[in-house]
Amino acid sequence: MKEIKLRSGNTLKIGKVPFAEAKALYQVLLDEAKGVKFSTKDEMPNVFKDVFCVGLSSKRIEAQLQECFKRCQYCDKRGELKIDADTFEPEEARGDYVEACIAVVGEVTAPFLNGLYAEYQTLFEKLVSVLQ
Repeated sequence: MKEIKLRSGNTLKIGKVPFAEAKALYQVLLDEAKGVKFSTKDEMPNVFKDVFCVGLSSKRIEAQLQECFKRCQYCDKRGELKIDADTFEPEEARGDYVEACIAVVGEVTAPFLNGLYAEYQTLFEKLVSVLQ
């Protein structure tokens, strides 16, 4: 399990998520992100806002993230807890929710993004060589 110290001082432990569940989260994220428009660098604050709003408001992303949370533990003054519907119910735990979501999404989707970036580089190099 990977341990992440949250800003609150609490700890998030992220376990191994099976390929099918990780892929499902990755696919839902990509599908939801299709509506986010990327344009000029002057509009980057709006892009970040849109990404966070889509990510945190999507019921589809939340449902898939909950599947991944089943492999995680949240450690606070209550002890080491499996993440479920009640984990972030106490007000003092709610501040960790968004940070935990981002950490799990990052950890679970990183292998897919690394592969995507490598393939993008290869495809881009081939395209450049054809155009020259």
